[in-house]
Amino acid sequence: MPRPWRIRYPGAKYHVTSRGNGRARIFLCNADYLRFLDQLSAALEADGVILYSYVLLSNHIHLQLETPRGNLPRFMQRLTTAYSMYFRYKKSRPGHCFQGRYGAKLVEGDDYLLRLTRYIHLNPVKTSATVRMSPEQRMVHLEAYPWSSYRSYVGLAPPQDILDYRWLKLMGRATKKGNQQAYRRYIAGFIGEEDEMLVGAMKESRYAIGDEHFRERTEDGVLGVRLHKADDGDIVWPEVEKVAFDTITAAVADRFGIAQTDLRLRGKRVGMAKAVAIELCCRLSGCTQREVARYFGYGSESAVGKQRQRLTAWMDKDPSLPRHLGRLTRKVHP
Repeated sequence: MPRPWRIRYPGAKYHVTSRGNGRARIFLCNADYLRFLDQLSAALEADGVILYSYVLLSNHIHLQLETPRGNLPRFMQRLTTAYSMYFRYKKSRPGHCFQGRYGAKLVEGDDYLLRLTRYIHLNPVKTSATVRMSPEQRMVHLEAYPWSSYRSYVGLAPPQDILDYRWLKLMGRATKKGNQQAYRRYIAGFIGEEDEMLVGAMKESRYAIGDEHFRERTEDGVLGVRLHKADDGDIVWPEVEKVAFDTITAAVADRFGIAQTDLRLRGKRVGMAKAVAIELCCRLSGCTQREVARYFGYGSESAVGKQRQRLTAWMDKDPSLPRHLGRLTRKVHP
């Protein structure tokens, strides 16, 4: 069977997997896991990729990603090359570190994206070493496992700067702690079970995880391209046009009746307007949060993250705000 094609476009979300060559171990000690996480952080920043969840096991990895720039191959090349060089030379192990090409399936739909976080987080208790454990023992093992995003998802560890926790809000609780507790129950409910809906969707398509319409649409798109290409490779969906920072801030300033230059001033004088401008710049410009931070005069990207969190809190209280964001988005990006 020919290897599956890869599909990439700005804003694509993926379940990415990669194994050690011949299923050999790629992490031999704690220092290896830490080195990989450092290189993952650097690659995320360099390529503007968003990480939603991850797990690192001794011989393979799972990553749940979004690529605002449609640049998954460049990101994965940067990450795997950096770690492979470290592994080969520091461990004196010649040859390939990773086995062949990484796997990358598109994912769509909030329910499927949330289920995927659970699937990824449950990997440490789906191994042969845990098969005889009781559900209670598996939970203990899972909550002690340090090399995944699960502990920070449920509040057992501090939030990780490399992660975006937006899918926690789908738990529907009023507070962050409430969402974390609900997510822990969401995990515990499948500690000894398979998510048949998600696993079924994974088996249905080589290219996509989602509802039937999304899988069929993706498969049809792949078939349409393959009919015109003799060789396999990447399939690049038409790129969504990026919007300049100045275009976005001009539209936001007009909507809120303020001067465009005010949006780039420090302080809380323009309040929600600045948070809206920052959110739209993050969504539509194709730039990283660090680049957005520089444009708005911040010294670090954490200030941008705080503004986006503030806007999320406002949207939770005001259901009309998402509609206003939608209208502004259509105005600058028809």
